[in-house]
Amino acid sequence: MIRKRSIEMITNQGKFWACLATFFALFLISMFIFVQPVEATVIDDDGSLPANETINDDLLISARDVILDGTVNGTVIAAGNRVIVNGTINGDLFMFGSDVILSESGKVAGNLFGAARYMEVRGNVGGSVFGGSAALLIGNNAKIGRNVYYGGYSLESMAGSSVNTDTFVGVYQAILNGEIKRNLRVSAGALEINGTIGGDVVAEVSSPEDGESGSWYFTFQPALPPAIHPGMRISSQAVIGGDLKYTSPTDQSSAIQGRPAGQIIYQTPVPAETDQKPSPSQPPRGFFALPIVKTIVNLLRNLITLLILGGLVLWLLPNFFQRTVDEANRQPLASTGVGLLSLLGGYVAALLAGGLIFGIGLLLSLITLGGLSNAIFGIGFSSLAVFTAAFTLLVAYGSKLVASFWVGQLLVRQIAPQAQNPRLWALLAGVLIYVMLRAIPILGWVIGLLATLLGLGALWYAFQSYRKPLPALAEQTPA
Repeated sequence: MIRKRSIEMITNQGKFWACLATFFALFLISMFIFVQPVEATVIDDDGSLPANETINDDLLISARDVILDGTVNGTVIAAGNRVIVNGTINGDLFMFGSDVILSESGKVAGNLFGAARYMEVRGNVGGSVFGGSAALLIGNNAKIGRNVYYGGYSLESMAGSSVNTDTFVGVYQAILNGEIKRNLRVSAGALEINGTIGGDVVAEVSSPEDGESGSWYFTFQPALPPAIHPGMRISSQAVIGGDLKYTSPTDQSSAIQGRPAGQIIYQTPVPAETDQKPSPSQPPRGFFALPIVKTIVNLLRNLITLLILGGLVLWLLPNFFQRTVDEANRQPLASTGVGLLSLLGGYVAALLAGGLIFGIGLLLSLITLGGLSNAIFGIGFSSLAVFTAAFTLLVAYGSKLVASFWVGQLLVRQIAPQAQNPRLWALLAGVLIYVMLRAIPILGWVIGLLATLLGLGALWYAFQSYRKPLPALAEQTPA
């Protein structure tokens, strides 16, 4: 039975993806905030754990190429250009890099978190898989004990793979040849199902007549899998144990060869969305306008921007930056209050300065000192523009870096006090936590405001203390 319904899918799906992002962020943050102090977290900078070695503790490992063949009885955080896990992780696994791979021999007892250009899961994961990358491949021997949460360009699951509960996906294309034992919820430009879905399928897909809209929003272009044609295709080999509910601008019943055990429910988008013709000034619609994709792109943009700026600050101004963070740690409430005054005062001062420059220039022009008035206008407004730009940069990024580094430093001192390169780890952890919290609806806005005020206030206190002469030097007298 095919029923057509026109409902407000945009609102409902927006709420769904917002809830999903909130859950993911809160879960990730809880892994950091509520972790208990450890006495000796293992830090490994050579990037290798041989097969005959066992670590009975948490492990932080980084190198250009990271290869884990041994056993870790704890949480693992691995970062590198290429990360390969062949061993056993009796805890959670965090992988960050260009290419991250859990091989067929790899086993993770807990959850797997991956952020990379390319991601492969070929082994066993006892918990859930959380991934953000250009492409994710789930191998034919992969066994995932709980759920899959993924956002990126392409997801492909091979025949023989198994997800024990549900799968939530936001991609351009999804090719599903494996088994999902419960429900599938997907928002994609192109969807192919050739495997088994034990429960319901809820899908939002593009029309077969649509092309891929937009472009991949990165300064680099990763090697993406070949794009498949837009639209939905359910092969004759596919098995769906529940209902098939899909939303698309066009009816795609002719592409449904494998009949689900339940109903086929076709839903059209809101008419105002489909009837409105996009103008050249409007952003592209389609896959890259999907809420989950836009959220992931913004997350990666903010993460990369803050990490680059933070690295430059640690390189060029390490002492002043540490002094600023120390001020935030010493008096966080006072820094927040001073930050509010600084935020208001900075822009009010710029407005008053602009009025003063205009008034002086106008006065000089009235008394026939035209050349001098032109100089006042030029120099004054140029200086004001430089000040406003610098202050805005501090508000938008500098304050966030201070707050993020403060939180990251507290975290590193708590779980890995003997870590090598503690400032880099503090920057990475702090920025990651801030970016994830910032993505949470409503709460994220509050977090951003508090980070801005705290960071600005700490910068003010650090600048004031930097200007004061050292008492010991001031009291010295020549012999």
